[in-house]
Amino acid sequence: MAGNFNAQNAQQVLGAVTSLAVELEQIIAAAGVGGNFNAPQVEQLTALFGNLAGVVIQAVRDASGKELTPERVLALMPSTAPLQPPLE
Repeated sequence: MAGNFNAQNAQQVLGAVTSLAVELEQIIAAAGVGGNFNAPQVEQLTALFGNLAGVVIQAVRDASGKELTPERVLALMPSTAPLQPPLE
């Protein structure tokens, strides 16, 4: 691990991830059973998942001590399957 990533950094990352997870949980719970999301909720969910991914990617970059490049970000992705348009 790089010298710039320490227990304090890990605590900050955990706090950010926890906050985002709570927000996601609240939005999902507000949609109720069956997931009747409205457009603003979908936009907010998308932004929150993006923020969550950003926090994790930045933490991995800090821990590895390597420059963050598009290739390294893609290498962190759990799936190489192309994104599909949403179902209507």
